[in-house]
Amino acid sequence: MKKRFLTLLAFIVLVLVLGTTFVIFNIEQAISSLDDLVGRYEKDRKCARVLMAIKKVQHDGILHHTYGEIGSGEMEERIYDLGEMTDSCTTCHHAPAIAEKISVFSQKASAFQDVMHDIFNRLDDPDHKVMDVQAFALGQELYSQAQELFTRSSAQLARETNVARALAVKSKWSLYIITCSGLVVVVVLSFLLIRSFTRPLQSLLTATKKIEQGDLDHRILGLKDEFGDLANAFNAMSASLKTQMLKLQRSEQLAACGKIAATLVHEVRNPLAGIKAAMEVLSGESTIAKEDREILIKVVWEVNRIEGLFTNMLEFARPKPPQFIDVSLKEVIDRALLFTPAITNQKVKVSWDRKIPVPIIQADPSQLHQVFLNLFLNAAAAMPGGGTLTIAITTNEAADMVEVVISDTGSGIDEAKIDDIFNPFFTTKPTGSGLGLATCKTLIGLHQGSILAANRPEGGALFLIALPLSRGGNDAS
Repeated sequence: MKKRFLTLLAFIVLVLVLGTTFVIFNIEQAISSLDDLVGRYEKDRKCARVLMAIKKVQHDGILHHTYGEIGSGEMEERIYDLGEMTDSCTTCHHAPAIAEKISVFSQKASAFQDVMHDIFNRLDDPDHKVMDVQAFALGQELYSQAQELFTRSSAQLARETNVARALAVKSKWSLYIITCSGLVVVVVLSFLLIRSFTRPLQSLLTATKKIEQGDLDHRILGLKDEFGDLANAFNAMSASLKTQMLKLQRSEQLAACGKIAATLVHEVRNPLAGIKAAMEVLSGESTIAKEDREILIKVVWEVNRIEGLFTNMLEFARPKPPQFIDVSLKEVIDRALLFTPAITNQKVKVSWDRKIPVPIIQADPSQLHQVFLNLFLNAAAAMPGGGTLTIAITTNEAADMVEVVISDTGSGIDEAKIDDIFNPFFTTKPTGSGLGLATCKTLIGLHQGSILAANRPEGGALFLIALPLSRGGNDAS
């Protein structure tokens, strides 16, 4: 997000810099054109002054024969001014064709000045009238040429004025267009930037409302950058919250089971003990028929099963704190295998590489025996026609854990029910209590471990048990 924001900011700055540079360039062009135009107007003003000077000399000096009335000094001053203005025309920058005409014009102006000087210096000369005629003709030619130059200069000035006006109009519209375009770009980029903030925030707000409504499975997807990190943290929080909720529900279930179990045991165990004792006494009577004795024995067996169920409920609801001692995991597993009938009668084969060292851990051997025995009995029940029970033990020293994987070749676990198998009273067996795996999870949790269930790709169920290693423990074969 920070990178995107800096990129948009850099783009906006670049657009503004380019737009400003273009506007400044156009303004400088317009100013330069106006400066040239002012110079051209100055040239035209000089041309007009030359025309006026020629006209004045012509008018006062020749047409009205006022040499004597004006005075030689004043006339000399006018002729001098004419020469100065004529010379100033040659100092201006012109096109080559006009420069050549100005050069010819300057030569004729010098000749006109010389004639005028001669006329004023020879007022009493008999050829004065001839000189007047020559001076008048030369002045007229000079005036006509100056008029032509002035006309050309005025036409050029008009063209340059139009060019300058067009450039000024272009600069004005360029400024308008750049300003409007800049505003549009800024508005669009601002909208995109704001949207890049508001859309992720809306997703987060929606997810918060979902969580508030109890949908702990809702996840935020598709966000990137810092918002993506925030979404990942939010998703992790949701998952953790769901886990804690499930733990809380399980704790509440355990508490409820504890109360139910205590009540049932208190209310039912004593009457059951009396029934059991009465049935055993009756079955020992010699006068009881064989068929009746068999029925009484079945009653006693069912009473024993009910007592076992009550015992399981108490162990699940109110498990005893584990008594941690040094335990050989290999010996615990071997003892549990010996208590599994399907294994002892070799209906189910065991695949276990016993050469791999098994660590000594700190655990309660009786509770671990109960866990492994439940898993082995369930595996044997899943393979009524026989099969293979596989045991694999690995030590993860980096995580300070030992992992036990128990798998079978049975029918596996229904994927729709795999998340419920550790819940109390959940069972898929007609005669099951639904407390075996729930008790396993409780006992493993008391050992600060974990138990997971899955299906093998080639078929059958798989259970992964992770238990912490003891500090400073050693290996045993």
